Amino acid sequence: MITSFYKSIRSCVSALCGLGLFTVPAAAQDTASDTVAIYGVLDGARDGVDLSQVSVTVNGVRAKLSGDASFQISAKIAPYYAVKITGEGVFDTLQTFGNTELRDAACECLIVPAIELVAKKPGRIELFFAGDTMAGRRFYKERSKDTPAVLRPATLDRDLDAVLAPFKPYIETSDYASLNLETVLTASEPQEPSPKKYVFYSPPQLAGAMARAGLDHVSLGNNHTADYGDAALQSTIAALNDANVAWSGAGMDRDEAEKATQADVSGTPLSLLGFVGWRGDWEPNQVATDTKSGAAWGAKARIRAAIQREKAEGRTPILQLHGSSEYGDQASTTTMGRLKLAVDEGAPVAIGHHPHVVHGIATYKGALIAPSLGNFIFDQTRPQTQISYALKVWLEDGEFLRAEAIPLQVLDFRPVPAVGSMRRTALSRLAWLSSEMGASLKPTGGHLALWADAQAPNTQICRRKPQGTHIALLPLCADKQAQLGRDIIKRGDFENAVMGEARDRFWASRNGRYAFRSDSAGNGYLALKPSRAGRGAFLYSQSYLRDVAGTWFTLKARVKVPSATAVELRIKTRPRAGDPSTPSVRGEVIGTQQVSGAGWHNVSFDFTLPPEQVAEGAGRAARAFRPILRFVVARNGTRQVREIALDDLTLVEWADADNAADPHQAWRWTHVRGEANAANPALAAAQ
Repeated sequence: MITSFYKSIRSCVSALCGLGLFTVPAAAQDTASDTVAIYGVLDGARDGVDLSQVSVTVNGVRAKLSGDASFQISAKIAPYYAVKITGEGVFDTLQTFGNTELRDAACECLIVPAIELVAKKPGRIELFFAGDTMAGRRFYKERSKDTPAVLRPATLDRDLDAVLAPFKPYIETSDYASLNLETVLTASEPQEPSPKKYVFYSPPQLAGAMARAGLDHVSLGNNHTADYGDAALQSTIAALNDANVAWSGAGMDRDEAEKATQADVSGTPLSLLGFVGWRGDWEPNQVATDTKSGAAWGAKARIRAAIQREKAEGRTPILQLHGSSEYGDQASTTTMGRLKLAVDEGAPVAIGHHPHVVHGIATYKGALIAPSLGNFIFDQTRPQTQISYALKVWLEDGEFLRAEAIPLQVLDFRPVPAVGSMRRTALSRLAWLSSEMGASLKPTGGHLALWADAQAPNTQICRRKPQGTHIALLPLCADKQAQLGRDIIKRGDFENAVMGEARDRFWASRNGRYAFRSDSAGNGYLALKPSRAGRGAFLYSQSYLRDVAGTWFTLKARVKVPSATAVELRIKTRPRAGDPSTPSVRGEVIGTQQVSGAGWHNVSFDFTLPPEQVAEGAGRAARAFRPILRFVVARNGTRQVREIALDDLTLVEWADADNAADPHQAWRWTHVRGEANAANPALAAAQ
């Protein structure tokens, strides 16, 4: 399987130190309080990269590169560190890191995991693929003064550029870039939507923003292309044409929908095809025919014919297919069959989307299959849909060579590079689900890579200790008496709560205001300022947590308070249809803990929720719920209070014996506690 990133960088550094080539001082912290020493290693061995022609910068400042492939720099402390590698003989590489995941206490410095480079050679091209994209609905809604609308009509072009800005540096360096455009483009909502639950429309200006960010192509082969009929599809095509963004996968009739976008990319003749996996159960349905518009229907015969047509012209076909079930962990048998069919017919790359969550990636007959990239630009509020990845793919003479997964967080509905707990969650899921598909992914910096000739995973399937602050890809394993759990919030380290204009919309407050801050070492935390002392200030999740599979939970956090404070946990279960509405912060009180004194303090609450009534054999899981924290600061003669600091918040769902033993669930586990009390496992001491 895959070792942790921390182990990989330490082993690289240790090997170099043993040769006397690379030294990390015992105390490498810069004497200036606002700077930190950063060390790293480049890996160009596989491709024979000439490192003498390579340049490394960190946040725009050039690092010192030694002949042993190591680099070092003294950089200003910042929330994020963008490591960029350029050179005439390599494909440009960019990786983004946070403080906590790089910190090494032994040297009081930051250590960047070894980053693998890809050499530029004749016949090689780099492609970029991203997942489901729309920019309507909640993008225009203002939650509060702290969470303004992402898009405003008066500044639409500027706002759309800001949505794509965090990922633009990853897109524009590729030779050709594509995503799944899961919306029609129209200035206002058309009058007659299709008779379905969800329909999407986004502003035509999105096409221009995508072009300015470096995107070359979109697939329209999905279940939202036909949301508003002919006029909306014509508007979409016109907007894309005006922005010079190519498209395929839909059209005004079947021939146009099944037509490939042909692009000659640095001498490689590509043909990009898009298809949707089902026709739809309404009339008229979502697929194109000889007499109506819609998406290209991905029946096996139609996919086979399209790929054979492009191969006959001497071109390299690439398939994008919209299929499988939403929110599932694996691709459907139907989707996998069609992706493999594309490879059988000669496609070196077959990309999937629609589930809104990440699936694994693997090779099949030397080609790449990626059944679901998850979301890219989307307004879904479910936490599991906000952890995703983009994919760089290298072809050599039209054949698959290498892929690299860039973990991302959909933050404030826009894609940003994932760091901290969000990176760990994204990559551990991707690594494990890929191993179930027979692929062995290799860490490269904070990303994962897959070569066409990668060997199958080894027999090591789990690790014995929790991952701590560093990135770990192996799932946890434990003795029979221990209990495994998973953090269902994932973002409580607050390392990925702010990037540029993006702010995490997961949280809400009442009787106080919150803000995301960084300390002098660049570590993120949440600051909550109550409106006045003696009155409870609430912090809670805006959405109900739906990705629930158990009934035992532990909420933990570190808090720093200005004076004696009562910390209370409440839980509000999601109302059933027909239930009367109640205030967002009204819920069952789980418990209260008193905190006082300087410094950080730990608070912890164990609780159970009754299982939801489900069909026989469907398992025992609690109803979706919202965690609510209430802070009451003692008055001490004044109504004004300073901020409360909150960090390292986890909400762990403990697995029952059946889930813990299921190998298909292994990638989920982030926490373990031992010697569980058989009568009440939640009372066991967490390790």
